[in-house]
Amino acid sequence: MAARATFLAHGATAPVSLIADALGISQAALFHRVQSKDALIRKALRPGVPQAVAFLTTSPTTRPVRAQLAPVLMGLLLYLREIIPSLIVLRSAGVPIEETMPPGEPPTVMLRNLLSAWLTRARVTKPWVSAEALLGALEARAFNGYLGGASFTPQTDEEFVSALLTGLIALKSKP
Repeated sequence: MAARATFLAHGATAPVSLIADALGISQAALFHRVQSKDALIRKALRPGVPQAVAFLTTSPTTRPVRAQLAPVLMGLLLYLREIIPSLIVLRSAGVPIEETMPPGEPPTVMLRNLLSAWLTRARVTKPWVSAEALLGALEARAFNGYLGGASFTPQTDEEFVSALLTGLIALKSKP
């Protein structure tokens, strides 16, 4: 979406004319569709629901927990890389972030609860702590990468997720 890209590149103070130009329409036509710049910011930067939600509502299989979680955590990292800049711009615009969230729990809270429940079903000890540690590490990596780029996030994402799972999901699983 042109509005999202413009706000992420230029911040909340980006002129609406930049968005209208990118869309090839007039400012009047853009405002006819969205009524106000505030509404446009909220719509453009509103976090969606990650695809991982579908996986986290299933039951674990007999495959190792690490093997099941690795692609899910990669997907969550990509999702967090998408929403963190949006949340920063919304906050800088003075938009109460909770007003832009989908109904229900904020996405990060929902993900922690779903991951904790999945880890419980996978019989991982201390699932809440594991879920908090996994998602917290992913959030930190996404945030640091946004602020400082690759120099702030050593290793590839795959190496990071693998090391994270080795350290945390080498957690003792219940027999």
